[in-house]
Amino acid sequence: MTAGASTWRAWWPLVVGFPLLSLAVVVLVVLIAAQGGVAALQVPTNGAHESTVADAAQIQRGAYLARIGDCIGCHSVPGGPALAGGRAFATDWGTVYSTNLSPDPATGLGDWSAAEFRHAMKHGVSRRGLLYPVFPFQHFQHVVDADLDAIFAWLKQQTPVQSEPPPTQLDGIAGWRAAMLIWRMAFHRPTPLPQADALSPTWQRGRYLVEGLGHCAMCHGRRGAFGALIAPLRFAGARIPQQGWVAPALDREALSGWNVADLAEYLRVGVAPQSSAFGPMADVVHDSTQYLSQADAEAMAEYLLSLAPAPIRHGARLPVPRARETVTLASTALYAQQCADCHGKDGRGRARVYPPLAGNAQVTAADPVNLIRIVLIGAAAPSTQGNPEPHSMPPFVNRLSDAELIEVLNHVRGSWGNDAAAISQRQIDEVRALSVD
Repeated sequence: MTAGASTWRAWWPLVVGFPLLSLAVVVLVVLIAAQGGVAALQVPTNGAHESTVADAAQIQRGAYLARIGDCIGCHSVPGGPALAGGRAFATDWGTVYSTNLSPDPATGLGDWSAAEFRHAMKHGVSRRGLLYPVFPFQHFQHVVDADLDAIFAWLKQQTPVQSEPPPTQLDGIAGWRAAMLIWRMAFHRPTPLPQADALSPTWQRGRYLVEGLGHCAMCHGRRGAFGALIAPLRFAGARIPQQGWVAPALDREALSGWNVADLAEYLRVGVAPQSSAFGPMADVVHDSTQYLSQADAEAMAEYLLSLAPAPIRHGARLPVPRARETVTLASTALYAQQCADCHGKDGRGRARVYPPLAGNAQVTAADPVNLIRIVLIGAAAPSTQGNPEPHSMPPFVNRLSDAELIEVLNHVRGSWGNDAAAISQRQIDEVRALSVD
């Protein structure tokens, strides 16, 4: 072996490795900068002595804003103490449990500073480390500091509950907190809402609530392979992970049969001439949107009705049987016997009491899981201040055979001008296998 070859073998790891190491450092610096810098990934310590004295007006405003953000709904176990955390959120990788937001100093926010709270809300970083994206920090980044301070002031006035939620249980690498750093580097890009000075203050208020505290896209948005929301598809509609319900698309095309007044009524009351809230949306209305002011409900409606449809590309699809092709005298008789007393022979229902089936987007949805679930297990609109005693839909799981279910479901999807794909036995079996929760 020559001296030159020996020298090259000694030095080649440095010659090759140093550029690769330098490139890795540059990429890491760029990715951290894209997160808002190192400070965004650290818990602030400069607010420990920040004044947290709040007046009655700020606390009252905080209570209102916390309702819009549905803090109690997400951070309370049904039937348990408010804000004590522990509610389970099932994901494709396991279960995440909500944290304790009560002012308990040991297990809650009792000794947090306002700066820590703002940082956790906007950046998803707390004393516990990087928060999982089940917590909508990507939406709360749009909330202004004054509103976050008001929410924090209200939280500090609530009853302390000493309760440590169960530990998060995620499978594989998802269970490593360090993996969250990789996820954030790949998918999280703090982005302010674009300027929209030419649009009305009402529209801007609606956008602020829908994109921020309301975090509507958490359910209504489509996600990629690693659970990250796809920004252009954030209102395209999707199955809610691990729940077996579809959150429909929210845009001017999907909501073409609605107007601002009716959509605002739906948010505040849970019923409207076009439809009634059910499933997870009934919980949202009950816990959150029924407390919206009329002006804020109308602002959210105006914003949603202005959104352009998401740019979804559909590949070539095989032709499928249409529900209208299955409508017969027998299906008409079955519908008349089981459904017409409430929904009418003409499928028009009774406004704000029994939702219409004719022209109802939920009835003709491409994914019929909501319709099948409602017929199988029943449903009820939420009890709200504007509709304290809502009518309910009885379950038909033990009243109709699968063949009868398919017959009546296809009847409503193919009658009165409705033109949806026919429901199959496979789809019935799939829904029967879902959890009832």
